This record gives sequence, structure tokens and C-alpha cells, in this order.
Amino acid sequence: MSLRLSRFVGHRGIAAEAPENTLTGFRLAAEAGFLWVEFDVMLSADDVPVLHHDEELGRTDNGSGPVAVHPLSALKALDAGSWFGPGFAGERIPTFEETIACCRALGLSMNVEIKPTTGREVRTAELVSDMLNDLCPDLTDRIIVSSFVPDCLRIAQEKAPDFLRGYLSDTMAEGWHGAAKDLGCFSVHPNHACLDAGLVTAIHDAGFRILTYTVNDPERAESLIGWGVDAVITDEPLAAAALA
Repeated sequence: MSLRLSRFVGHRGIAAEAPENTLTGFRLAAEAGFLWVEFDVMLSADDVPVLHHDEELGRTDNGSGPVAVHPLSALKALDAGSWFGPGFAGERIPTFEETIACCRALGLSMNVEIKPTTGREVRTAELVSDMLNDLCPDLTDRIIVSSFVPDCLRIAQEKAPDFLRGYLSDTMAEGWHGAAKDLGCFSVHPNHACLDAGLVTAIHDAGFRILTYTVNDPERAESLIGWGVDAVITDEPLAAAALA
């Protein structure tokens, strides 16, 4: 498969400029020139995949309590924009289906992070995989499915094998190579803080592409790209623009 990977990926849309994991964030990312965006998918209480990073409501909306105990109707009633700025008041938590449609219309490729709430790992991965198969059979060269949870990647490998997988790791602890290989991963997505030139070479020598997160300093981004990192995930359009 030929994947059209770009040097920069907008983190949760364009998180320095708009509320994260929102449709407005994806539109602004596209306007800023991003070709790829990354976002987080978890489940509502009624098993609808929605975009949200934290297991608990409140940081990026005016809700409270776990995402997983609220049905979609309750999540849709929340304001997911005012926390960022008054100009974003009334922004809603999007469903995964709405996000796919938005990104398709904008021509954005997607790094879909399966971000399950505790105890719902299997169900989240199953429903995300089903939705990718149903809605995105023509986008297999424009989507990477990533997760910190090996079971989620294993289910994606079984249920949505046509989509590439990315192995997320905060530390790249011993065993990463075997785990990523066993899961049939295309790419490894390390925290940039654990990378150096030697590790970048080792990851490439093992046959993986590298997407690293979350890099908002242009000088750090330049170093990473100089070492051969394939893509930098960033909140900051200015970081990308500086190295365009």
C-alpha cells in the first residue's frame, strides 16, 4: 500500500488555534495547510464512537463525570468550545462518523487514535474497526489506526486489516520492536522526548515509519526531521510553517 504521509500532522486538529477534537479544529487545520490530522476516539454510554481525549468530561467541555456513562444525546448537549475562547462557544463533541465525513470533505488524511475508557478497550476497537470498514473502504491509503493499548491494535488487525496500524509509546521501553511487529504495525509513534538519532535509525532499520508527538518547538521539529523522522505531530501551525 502506498501511503501519502506528510511531514506534519495536526494534533487533535490544530490544538493551538481551536478546541481540540472538534470539527472547527479540523477545518482550521486544513486552512493552515495541514494534510493530516490526529484525533482520539472513545465510546459514549450507548456505544457511539465520539471524539474525546480524557476519560472524564470537564477539561474541554462544560460536562462532568466519565464520558462512558453519558449517552450521545447528553454529550451532544455540552459546549466543547467556550473553554478555549468565546468565539468557539457552542462547539459540539463530534461523532467519529461526523469526523470522517468532515475530513473526507476537507481532503484530510487521518491518524485515528483508539483511546478507550478503562474496561471498554475491546468494544471501542471493534466499533471503530467496523466503522472504518463501512465508511472508509476507499481511504485505506489515508488512514493510520494507532493506540497505546495493544489489544485495540490487535482487534484492528483482525477486524480492519486493510488499514495501517501505528504503535503508540510514551517511553519506547524494551519490547517495543516485538510488540509492533506482532501487531503488524506500519509505523511507530513515540513521544518525541524519548527519541535521539540512534533510536530513529533503529526504528527505521526495523522496518517502521516514525510519527512522533507532540512537537511544538520548531528547533526540536527540525532536529527530529534531520534525524529522519517521517512525520511530526504538532499543535502549532507555526512550527510546521517554519520548516515548510
